[in-house]
Amino acid sequence: MTRRVRQIPRAIHKIRAYIYQACQKLRRGSRREQPISDMAEEEQAKGNPYLHQLRKLLEQVLEQYGREYRHFRPLLIDTDTPPESLLDEDDVGLVLEQISQDLNFIKIATDRPAYFAPYIERMYEDTGLVVQVTPKGQASLSGVNAVLDMEWEGRCHREYMVEPILYLPIYKRPWIKMEFEQNLDISIPIGYNTVIVKG
Repeated sequence: MTRRVRQIPRAIHKIRAYIYQACQKLRRGSRREQPISDMAEEEQAKGNPYLHQLRKLLEQVLEQYGREYRHFRPLLIDTDTPPESLLDEDDVGLVLEQISQDLNFIKIATDRPAYFAPYIERMYEDTGLVVQVTPKGQASLSGVNAVLDMEWEGRCHREYMVEPILYLPIYKRPWIKMEFEQNLDISIPIGYNTVIVKG
């Protein structure tokens, strides 16, 4: 029963991704989307295919907003669908490994604080960084200038979409590879807008 319940949100996510792509095709005007292969479409339905490049893409996004990575102060909203098996890779761990270097601040909103205990201890020992952990739904925006929303289900957190905070939904809105001015770029949703970065 649990497995079937977990499959329903993923199916909803796949439908949302399909609707978003159809809307993008209607709105595209002068830019042309690159045809997405069945394999790429399947990857997108499973998650964010650009997750392994997140640090590089974040640096480009911050540059477009006139910010440097050393001033990056994220609130990471923990996933609502952790891996079913201990052998599966946890996407949140992958993101933390990528963004941790050079951080001076990070806040994590989670319902599983024990999962982050080794990370918190390691960051303090290696860099002196004190990782702030708060329960989901109680995270404040004090000291934060970006929100990385790792949740799969539910709505985008509009309460975090305020200037000058950058709100990046990692799964709720698809990141699309597109052909723009003869270059293969990635369209990344930031709050209500999108940003084009080099792929």
